[in-house]
Amino acid sequence: MAASSPNLSRSAVLAVALTLAALRLPAAQTPPVNAIADIVLDAGSSQIDYAANRLSFTDVTISQGELRIHADKAVANGVGLRFDDSRWEFSGNVVLQMGRGSLSASETTVRFAGNRIASAQARGTPAQFEQQVAALPKPVRGHAARIDYDIAAQTVRLSQDAWLFDGRNEINSPTLIYNIRDQIARSETRQGSSDRVQITIRPETPVAPDPTVKP
Repeated sequence: MAASSPNLSRSAVLAVALTLAALRLPAAQTPPVNAIADIVLDAGSSQIDYAANRLSFTDVTISQGELRIHADKAVANGVGLRFDDSRWEFSGNVVLQMGRGSLSASETTVRFAGNRIASAQARGTPAQFEQQVAALPKPVRGHAARIDYDIAAQTVRLSQDAWLFDGRNEINSPTLIYNIRDQIARSETRQGSSDRVQITIRPETPVAPDPTVKP
């Protein structure tokens, strides 16, 4: 019977820096623009089930460039510690940080392709999205039962009772797609359905003049 390796203690926190580029260039050379960034995995404990080919981690963080995923637990089945084509299941207080934005959910499936974080599917009651936009005083926020994040397209798709708020106006729709790069939101309804989009516009409240200040 195959044995599983024991858990690692916090004093021996797993910190695996995986060099995923095919070749590492000498330090004197400038790496190409499309060079693949290292993936770093850090966890409080790990367990390897050789019989089931299953990896599990607790208090785990996986980061690559500006992307960072943290969760209470992560599990990968049948792939080993590889990121060329694999799916990882994160659960418990999952937070995915993406530059000036973030996703939070109770469960998230992350797909790795070509040794890069390719996409994430966040699920919760609800899953939540937030992005700080320079032109707005408050961050753009949204929530839905499911949020799909496409890293290459830089879009988040909020589906199943989607809601988006830009600090003043609210949008409700069965499905909303928000482009992180262009900061554009659009609704999506099924053709022939009775789905509707509802936008609540909140007028700005004028600031009352200070009576102590003379004109």
